[in-house]
Formats: sequence, structure tokens, C-alpha cells
Amino acid sequence: MTPEPVLPVPNKATAHKDEYSGLIYKLEAQLAKILRLAMFLTSLGLGLLMAAQVFMRYVIQSPFLGMEELAPMLALWVYFLGMSYSSRERDHISGGVLALITHNPKILMSIRFIGTLLCLMAVIIFGYYAWKLTAFNLKLNRTSVYMRWPKYLWDFSMIAGFFLMGFYYLLQLIVEFKALVTMRGK
Repeated sequence: MTPEPVLPVPNKATAHKDEYSGLIYKLEAQLAKILRLAMFLTSLGLGLLMAAQVFMRYVIQSPFLGMEELAPMLALWVYFLGMSYSSRERDHISGGVLALITHNPKILMSIRFIGTLLCLMAVIIFGYYAWKLTAFNLKLNRTSVYMRWPKYLWDFSMIAGFFLMGFYYLLQLIVEFKALVTMRGK
């Protein structure tokens, strides 16, 4: 028996009655729509780019070397946007072994809270190093070899991904903390 997933999505169990929380949930829902659209467009762009590269290289015998740079950039954006959306949905791989050991919802929720806290701390650390890399590339004004595009276009995918993951882990942490406080009296 595992506790229900704690998502930063309002429902009767987790929604707060004040208008401020309602506004946050509405803004988060809009952010999720934008995130889904961005994931769709970058995935579509990556697929079309690969198809164009195959056509140009093998059919008309004229490869465009700039695609060798564009494909990894789009792949990074797909990866980091997907990573943040996965954090929103709590779709990360988990074993669920603890639920076999104990059926106590307080213990399960406490472990979930600690896990979310550790994930948030890891995201902050990785985000810090992603920012350092981005700042380094901005300082050097590095560009790509063929297209001469600024390298920060690649780096900002990490910044956006880690920022959004941190945002969602923070929301989950708040919801899980409130759930733990509610469980204390039971």
C-alpha cells in the first residue's frame, strides 16, 4: 500500500483554498502546457532534421554539416525539457521496495519527502555547475564551428531544465510537507 502520488496539481486533497495558491496552480498549469508544446516542437524539429540530413547525405549526396550541430542542440533541449516534465509528473523510475516493507503511510510519506528534498538538493548542485559552464561560455563568447551560433544556446537547455526541475521539486516538497503535517494528527 503506497500513498497516492503527490503532484503539484490541484485536486480536493492538495488544493489550497486561498486565491494565491489557486493562482500558482493556474500559472503552473499554463507552464505545463508551454512545456508540452516546447517538447513537441523540439522533438518534431529533431525528427525532421534527421530526415533532412539522411535525404541530403544519401539521396542528393550533399550533406549539410551544420546539422551536426543543430541535432545535438535540439536533442539537449528535448532531454532537459523532458526531464523537467518528468519531474512534474513524478514519472522517475522508482523501485517501490519500501512499500513491501511497511504499509505505514506516515513512514512512506516521510521517505518520499526526504527523497524529494535530496532530489532538490541534487538539482541545485547540478544547476550551479550548469550555470558555471554557461557563464564560462558567455565570457569566452564561444560559438559553434559550422553555424557560428553562440554556445549558450546549448547551455541554456541545462539552465532551463534544472530550473524547472527545481521549481517542480520545490512545489512537491511543499505539498508533501503539508501532507506530513496533516498526517501527524492521525
